[in-house]
Amino acid sequence: MSGSGRDGRSAAGSRQISVRTVIAAVIVVLALIFVFQNTGSGRVSFLFWEFNAPAWIWLVIVFAAGVAVGSVFPWFRRRKRSDH
Repeated sequence: MSGSGRDGRSAAGSRQISVRTVIAAVIVVLALIFVFQNTGSGRVSFLFWEFNAPAWIWLVIVFAAGVAVGSVFPWFRRRKRSDH
């Protein structure tokens, strides 16, 4: 039996889409919808600087800053309890 696996299924038939892949695809689609709906320009003033960019870029910057702060200061995250 060429092309079949140990359990008798064909190589093409045994390939399944994982839940992670489906969730990732949904997040990508939602992110694209978000980007295309938020193309309007936003202005941010900080001290004596002024920046203009699409709203979705500002939100990506804020998200990236949150990820950076979460990485630099890991003690803000909940710690897992150990059974010991």
